[in-house]
Amino acid sequence: EIGSGLVGSEMCIRDRITMYMSRRALRSAVVDKVNQMLGWNAKNIEDLKFNIDNIAVARKVGRAIDSLRICDPAVGSGHFLVSILNEIVSLKNELHCLFDADGNILNDIHCYVANDELIVQDFSGNNFAYSVGNIPSTRIQKAIFMQKQAIIENSLFGVDINPNSANICRLRLWIELLKNSYYDETGRLVTLPNIDINTVSYTHLRAHETGAY
Repeated sequence: EIGSGLVGSEMCIRDRITMYMSRRALRSAVVDKVNQMLGWNAKNIEDLKFNIDNIAVARKVGRAIDSLRICDPAVGSGHFLVSILNEIVSLKNELHCLFDADGNILNDIHCYVANDELIVQDFSGNNFAYSVGNIPSTRIQKAIFMQKQAIIENSLFGVDINPNSANICRLRLWIELLKNSYYDETGRLVTLPNIDINTVSYTHLRAHETGAY
């Protein structure tokens, strides 16, 4: 990050720590939420996988994950929220509850997070590359875009005492969404929809609580 004073191996260590924290926190929260909403007694992610045996159950698990709310009370530049965003997409793919725009499971890709980046591959191990005009490619790109948009709008929240940090966090989430921009059926590039990014400064939050807004 610009101005962070971190370079080289220091940044790599910081990224790995954030990735580890977000992955561990998310997976624990998902197991608890699914158990609560579906009445299961799963102990870990492997137990969830074992119990997801049809598309109807996969939808219920997906809705349970969608109901999670993650808040960073000192959001800074948004590193933790971006890491959580990618981990949610990856985990939903792992649990086979990542759906395309038509409600079909995205079962022809493999998603995982490496070095704090979401990696999408086919089952031959080739990295996914969006191809304009290619229907299967657009299906995947659009699905990931829509999933990220829904997570940003409904699941991620951040507060910071510094208004500039809150703005940087919003920008960082926008950029993460832009990575999966796509061309729609009319040939229009879908890039920046009017989405609500739930990151605010402490001053704004206090003003809202006291009725100043």
